[in-house]
Formats: sequence, structure tokens, C-alpha cells
Amino acid sequence: MHVLLTEAKFGDSDAFCRPLRDNGCRVSRCHSREGFCLALAPGTSCPLDDRADPPVLAVDVRGAGDEITTREFGIVCALRALVPVVLVPPEPGLPVTVPAGLADRVTVTDAESLLATCRAASSRPAGALR
Repeated sequence: MHVLLTEAKFGDSDAFCRPLRDNGCRVSRCHSREGFCLALAPGTSCPLDDRADPPVLAVDVRGAGDEITTREFGIVCALRALVPVVLVPPEPGLPVTVPAGLADRVTVTDAESLLATCRAASSRPAGALR
């Protein structure tokens, strides 16, 4: 399962990379370590443009802010590409605010449920997700 990972604040998604990979997910990010969108940075491309193995889920690590940050623009791209979007808090127990206009388009969950979803999806035969 290929997961696109983005975040509201720099570094918030770091704690999710290893657990997602440990649960059988291939993890791609929207931004370089310097903060550049991979579709715009020299020598890179957007993970959503990967024709061989496109992301099947976009995960946005966000807290209680009302507005989408520039680091979260990848969720707009994912929604346009018809990739489901899940919002998770950066730490257990923190609230997640769904930005205006996204209420009917995203799912809010916690880290444990997200990892269970990845485990279940990773155990399916290849091609079963599409």
C-alpha cells in the first residue's frame, strides 16, 4: 500500500513514517526536507504522478488549525486525484479540526486506527485495493 504523507507543521509527520513502513506501507511525502513541493522542486516529481504505484491513501497530520497550511496542499492534490484523505493528530488525544470545505471529503482517525487500516490493506492480494 502506497501512502502519501503530509503535515500541517514541519516535522509533525516524522513520527508516522516508521510505523507506516513497519505495517507494510510504502511512504512518500509531498515535500522535500527543505519544504519544497516535490512537483516543483528540481529533479523530483509528485508521488501522485507515479503511474506504476500511485498512492492509494493520503494521510495529513494536523492539529486544530482552521486553515490548510502550505505544507498540507498535498491533500487538495490527492482529493483532485480521487485519492482518499485521512486526517490524524500529531499526538494521541489532540483534537483535529477539519478545514472548511473538506468536511464531506476526508476522514478523521487516530494513529492506531490508521495503522490497523494499513495492516489490513497490506495483507490483501496485490491489486485488490484498486
